[in-house]
Amino acid sequence: MGIIKYYTKLSVVAAGLLLTISSCKKDEQKEVREVNIDIPSALTLTYGEEKDLAIPADLLSQSNVDLRLDFSENENVQVNADSKLYDKLAKAFTVDRKQGKIHVNSGLIYPNSAVSSTTGKKLPDSYKVTVIASSSDQTLTGKKTVAVTVTLGKFNIKGLDNKNDIPFAYVLYSDAGATFELEAPSSSLDGATWNLDAKTAASVVSLNGNKVQFKATAGDPNKKAEQAYDLASTLKKDGFEVASRQFRVVFIPQIKFFYGTYYPEYDLTLLLNQVYIALSNAYVSSAPTLYPDKYKSSFVVTAIEKDGKAFDNKDGILAVDEKTGVITVEKNTTLTEGSYKLTVKAVTTTGLEFTSTMTLNMAKLEE
Repeated sequence: MGIIKYYTKLSVVAAGLLLTISSCKKDEQKEVREVNIDIPSALTLTYGEEKDLAIPADLLSQSNVDLRLDFSENENVQVNADSKLYDKLAKAFTVDRKQGKIHVNSGLIYPNSAVSSTTGKKLPDSYKVTVIASSSDQTLTGKKTVAVTVTLGKFNIKGLDNKNDIPFAYVLYSDAGATFELEAPSSSLDGATWNLDAKTAASVVSLNGNKVQFKATAGDPNKKAEQAYDLASTLKKDGFEVASRQFRVVFIPQIKFFYGTYYPEYDLTLLLNQVYIALSNAYVSSAPTLYPDKYKSSFVVTAIEKDGKAFDNKDGILAVDEKTGVITVEKNTTLTEGSYKLTVKAVTTTGLEFTSTMTLNMAKLEE
């Protein structure tokens, strides 16, 4: 009985010590503080665009706080033979604590919802990127998930007005055909390939690298009628379409612009670009020929020379009608004898420009 009582006392003492130790541990536990990471919850970028997200200053000021990115809310799709989606996301989203930012480079990933033409794999509708903050002593924690959407990019067609939704070009028929160059930022081209959907133009157009080349046989065989080609070009990376552009090329007949007469049925040209007029008299020329006539738009004098030297037409005695191209000379007493050569520019409805000259030889009338 004495032994039983002795062990019972020991058990009570031990239990008391455990309770005391447990109570001390609870008293020593540090409070964990949840912090708010103040960054946008959604972000939309066009492929190739870069963006910086500022890291909140209260996190940067604490040297013991670690910041990391987590991509586990996305399916880790196999994007090529060597990489999965997480590998790409880890390069596209980086933490730069020194600069106080999270840098996003959408040119290192792909537009969302794209399907690879090589593997058939589909990308998520948005990339879920979770920013996690935690202190080394485990007293601070926080996280914020940003839904990042990357939309299909657009590249440029060199030499065209790329502000238009569908850039277009007018090309004169020639034996050389026509070439257009596709342009994209170098960062977007790493591992990417150009593609072209020529639709009905497949027999006369080809793609060589980033150059779209039309054969000399493109358009009307007789080179007299307009013919338009609608093209769709794309830039693909790992089979995913990352950027695209539609553009139109219109082949038109060679345009004739001169002062004189043209007989299309005979392909006969009569130049009337040298005239002799009496000094001081008024003069009105015939309208110039711009053929085909439907491309006629506007005219302007770009230069005037007298006897081979620049002439200051400050009084506006020599002029050209903007709509018709007709040259006029006002009755005057200020011009002197000599040859006045006017260079006139015609701007067509297609935006192409052509120049022609008209020389007015002025002399006094013999009495």
